[in-house]
Amino acid sequence: MAITIEMLRQKITNANRELHEAIDMSIELRHHSPEIKGEVIRIWEEFLGQFFGYIKKRSKESKDNLLAGISWARLKLF
Repeated sequence: MAITIEMLRQKITNANRELHEAIDMSIELRHHSPEIKGEVIRIWEEFLGQFFGYIKKRSKESKDNLLAGISWARLKLF
């Protein structure tokens, strides 16, 4: 079975839905228990480190920088 752009789009859409749920859970946990705020931060740091680390690793292995061409300004992250 060949990978299609629609398969990629669906995979990203599903991941995005899961991440939205994780964000909402993180906010709720931080509001209900300030004591675990640090743990929530550590979980996100670990996730983001693994996520960007995997992109970097696979980009090097494939010699195709997956982040090349992405306009960080267009993303309006902050």
